Amino acid sequence: MHTSRRKTDAAYLALLCIGGLSLSAMAEEGVQSHASIRDAARQHVRGLTAPDASRTEISVGNLDSRLKLHRCDQPLETYDSPNGLSRGRGVVGVRCSGSKPWKIYVPLKIARLENVVVSRRPIVRGQTLQSGDLVLREVDTSSLHKAYFTRIQDVVGLRSKRSVSGGKTLHAGLLQRAQLIKRGNQVEIVAQGAGLHVRMKGKALADGSRGDRIRVKNLNSGRVITGTVTERGVIQVVN
Repeated sequence: MHTSRRKTDAAYLALLCIGGLSLSAMAEEGVQSHASIRDAARQHVRGLTAPDASRTEISVGNLDSRLKLHRCDQPLETYDSPNGLSRGRGVVGVRCSGSKPWKIYVPLKIARLENVVVSRRPIVRGQTLQSGDLVLREVDTSSLHKAYFTRIQDVVGLRSKRSVSGGKTLHAGLLQRAQLIKRGNQVEIVAQGAGLHVRMKGKALADGSRGDRIRVKNLNSGRVITGTVTERGVIQVVN
């Protein structure tokens, strides 16, 4: 009798295999796939990412292979975690509100790839940067703490506060505007306007970098005027 029962069980298993089914497959029929959960989290973050000049890459972490959640009979819902996303990292909540509810937090990382200015070669402290010292390179900006530059022309003429290795992302904390005018030094005042172009000698009453508006004394008339620093030793006044 036992022999007959074993034959019956073996025949049943054989039928399952012939039909393309397995016991593990049967067990998985009522389980929510990890892929569907991870995809829901990915789509949630994608919906929060506003289109801009950067390129976004979303990496969703793997779930514990031992995790078995009931297949949801309702569309999966997603929501922000209490801590949100910080510096491109965080978790997204995914939940089932169906007949057998559950919820889980899915880890992920968001990389915001953007072309930013980096040093083409090592830079020494106090060096005034030229276009040949710089290059654009795509980097993940989500972890950058300080303002970075996306145009080489915005960095040309700035001075390094300290030595910088090659391939380093340049940001506001590393650079400062080169001082082109020193207080008390003699400068050249260039006055322009309505066909007028006059150059005269003056005395700077403040330090200045390119683009700064500073006060300067006309040495011919003694008059104090305000002009814009355009280059080393030159202040432009528009009438």
